[in-house]
Amino acid sequence: MIYSRQLTSQSPEWEVLRRIYEDSFPADERRDYDSLLQLVETEDSFNMEAVYLDDMVVGFISSWRFDEWRYIEHFAVDAAMRGSGIGQVVLRNFVESDTLPVVLEVEPPIDEMCRRRVDFYTRQGFVLHDSYRYIQPPYDSGRNEVELRLMTCGASSACNLDALAALLHWRVYGVKR
Repeated sequence: MIYSRQLTSQSPEWEVLRRIYEDSFPADERRDYDSLLQLVETEDSFNMEAVYLDDMVVGFISSWRFDEWRYIEHFAVDAAMRGSGIGQVVLRNFVESDTLPVVLEVEPPIDEMCRRRVDFYTRQGFVLHDSYRYIQPPYDSGRNEVELRLMTCGASSACNLDALAALLHWRVYGVKR
């Protein structure tokens, strides 16, 4: 059985999740681990859930809930479990758990791994906004900005990507545009 459970900074799953988090995302595309733990405790709009297969932690999904959007900041399944359908179930459950549209950032589909990731999200109903130039601001002064793309699910085709990017920059990265 695949399910998820909300975490606190004191949850015992963090040891496993830290490894998955750091193995799954380059340093410029993730928060400092201590900052992540602090965010879990202090930001009501932010949610971090451990993903389980039966009783084993196999991944996580972190997200934000805003007035008009939900944003998936990070989503990963342990490398040993990828391709088993776990990610599909978790993402479907996440999208169907609320009526708000969902947005996420993804690397441009310039190599095989990035294309596979975009294809995965596309199969789950997400739309790639490949012509929209989106820059993820640095998480902190020791990190770099990253050129990414936005993908949305459940949004109008006329959604305002500039306003959405400004929302993410302000609420997630603390940068006013």
